[in-house]
Order: sequence, then C-alpha cells, then structure tokens
Amino acid sequence: MREINKKNLQYAFITLILTIISNQVVYQGAHYISLALMRPWDITLPIDYTFPFVPWTLVIYLGSYVIWSVSYIVIALQDDRSQSELFFSAVLLSKLFCLAVFLLVPTTSDIRPVITGTSFFEKVAKTLYSVDFPVDPTNYFPSMHCLASWLCFIGVRGKKQFPLWWQALSFILAVAVFVSTITTRQHVILDVFGGMVFGELSYAMANSYKIIPRTYTKISSFIMGKLFSWKTIEG
Repeated sequence: MREINKKNLQYAFITLILTIISNQVVYQGAHYISLALMRPWDITLPIDYTFPFVPWTLVIYLGSYVIWSVSYIVIALQDDRSQSELFFSAVLLSKLFCLAVFLLVPTTSDIRPVITGTSFFEKVAKTLYSVDFPVDPTNYFPSMHCLASWLCFIGVRGKKQFPLWWQALSFILAVAVFVSTITTRQHVILDVFGGMVFGELSYAMANSYKIIPRTYTKISSFIMGKLFSWKTIEG
C-alpha cells in the first residue's frame, strides 16, 4: 500500500462521500419517479418463499455499509491510483445502470413477512421495513447491496497489491451479504444474480472504455481542486 498521508486520506474520503451520495440519489430518487411512471413488476419466484426469515442476519445486511466503507478506503489508498480510479468509475457507472433499470423496469416483491415476534432483531426488522419504502416498495432488481459487495470483491480480485487473505475475505463477505438480503426478506433471488451481473458488466465496461475512468478522474480532480486546492491528482 502507498504511504498514508494527508492527500491520500482526502482522496479516500471524497471517493467514499461520492459513492454514498450517488447511491442515495439513485435509490431514493428512482423510487418516486418510477412510481409515477408505471406499476412495478413483481419478480418473486416460488423458490423465494422457501428461504427462511432469519432476523439476526440483519447484522450482516446493515453491517454491509461498514464493509463497503472499509473496502472503498482500502482501494482508494492503493499504490496505483489508476486502478482506484477504474474501480470508482465502475462503481458510479453501476449506479447509472441501476438508475436506468429502476426507471425503465421497476420491480417489487411481496416477500416481506408479517412480523409478530418481539425479539430484538425482529424489532429491528420491523423498523427497517417501516423506513425502507413500507408502501409500494420498489428498486428490487438489481440488489444494490449485492452489487456494491460484489464490486468490492472485483476491485481486489486477482490484484497482487492485495494479499490473498483480503481477496478471500472480500469474497466471503460478499457472499454473506448475498445471503443476508434473502434471509432478511429485503430481496429475492433474481436481485442477487442481478447485482453480480451488473457488477461484472460495470467493471468490464470501465476497464474496456478508458473514457469512463478518465471522466471520473476529471470529476474527482475538479472536486479535489475546489475542496483542497489540488492542482492534479497524483497517480
């Protein structure tokens, strides 16, 4: 890893904020726009009803935000700045793909259970359901949880600058998030595979079409220049 200094931390902080903002704008904005355009498609399959509801896996589902934040920072601080630019451009590209799908093919599901229990995690699940579009839930496919988690694995997969244990951990955590989206009844099986496919597609396109990471570099350079008076972003 490159030596952690003030500029590296500034870059990591801004990339983290950009991804959080883009995620919320897409997820929240697309919901209200899509509802005004058309009725969402229910993509629940019979197999989805066979998976158990496991409230304690909300630890993984909600903890994914910590997983992403740590992964984003680690990738932002790697030696090869061009690789981090590639990764974050793929992340933002994936959000654009999600926005297009959420607006053009809005999806929903009736998979959430009626919770009658009073355990701690069941109460947490009730709270989550009450704040995460309790009426007319949309934005199921692809799962942005699965997409972000798989991208965090793709970002380190096969790269020598990251130790094998970190690559393996990133894979295990991504799979754990996949499972948690199902066992918390926040998503269905199609959403999981959609997240993986869109993650692979976004990274492949960012890697193949250099204009994508170059555009991201210009955007991040502009922001760094305005906030921290950077003249250039060191690569």
